[in-house]
Amino acid sequence: MTPMIDVTFLLIVFFVVVSQIVDRDIVPMDLPSPARAVAGIPDKEHVTVNLVPLENGGIAGIVVGGHTIAADAMTELTSIVQTRLQGGATDVHLRADKSTKYSFVHQAIEAIRATQSSPRLQLVISGDER
Repeated sequence: MTPMIDVTFLLIVFFVVVSQIVDRDIVPMDLPSPARAVAGIPDKEHVTVNLVPLENGGIAGIVVGGHTIAADAMTELTSIVQTRLQGGATDVHLRADKSTKYSFVHQAIEAIRATQSSPRLQLVISGDER
């Protein structure tokens, strides 16, 4: 009976640890919901770039690859994304709140384009996440 309890305990610990790893790249925000979207479920290795929203439409910072960087640190964003792309990621998922001004989204897109590796960039909308 004791070995069965040990195995059960190890399984519980395993699933708790795995569930925390999966949700690590997600920042809670109100994503846009377009009327007619052609969206897919992510199935490849990807980099998630989160633009953390402020009340006034600005951004408080950027969360990418486990790093939190300043809102105006676009060269650092380029560096982190480039490192993740060299590590095997093929796609970049950009997440922004629906109230975030597009100028901040555009700056993030330009920083991602500066990696010179032409990754597939996807804007994440409500309904894309699991």
